[in-house]
Amino acid sequence: MSNEPTRAWPAWRGWPSLEAEPPIFLITGSPAVGKSTVSVALMNRFPKGLHIAVDDLREWVVSGISHPTDWCDETERQFRLAENSAMDVALRYQAAGFAVAIDGCRRLPALDELAQRCEGRPLHKIVLMADLETNHHRNRTRTGKNFLPEELIGLIEILNPMYFDVRADHPDWHFIETGEVGVEDVVDQILNINQEP
Repeated sequence: MSNEPTRAWPAWRGWPSLEAEPPIFLITGSPAVGKSTVSVALMNRFPKGLHIAVDDLREWVVSGISHPTDWCDETERQFRLAENSAMDVALRYQAAGFAVAIDGCRRLPALDELAQRCEGRPLHKIVLMADLETNHHRNRTRTGKNFLPEELIGLIEILNPMYFDVRADHPDWHFIETGEVGVEDVVDQILNINQEP
């Protein structure tokens, strides 16, 4: 995905009006597929937008962090803690008039459980996908992360095809293939979800 300038059209495109209750977006996908980049661009389309990256919350752990490259019960516990903390913040900001995007890499059943906390609020569940070669390329070329790209190769090999495989089993999730599509085009697709028949 290229990082072209944000398009200058009205925010909240796809939502009924500026008075509508702001949405919460739960955005997942393989590592390095573009979740944070898309989340930031998406929130820039709203008058008030908040992006929460679950990985950022996890990085607040100073001692004893459990990394997903060596998954165990403690890793699961820490991910759930970070995800629920992200949702705590999201619900508070959404109630104050902010659109919110939470991004993190996770299996869909765990995120469905998290999504139950949004009952009665506008929630959109998004899976970003890219072909494996593109996913690896993005991993090799991205910057600003606290780990080496090589550390994620194995996870990408497992998780990238997993999201394609489970697509038919989760009709309430919106699967968006990013490929070589620009960031703003992906945002357009997300914002058009509310207009789908």
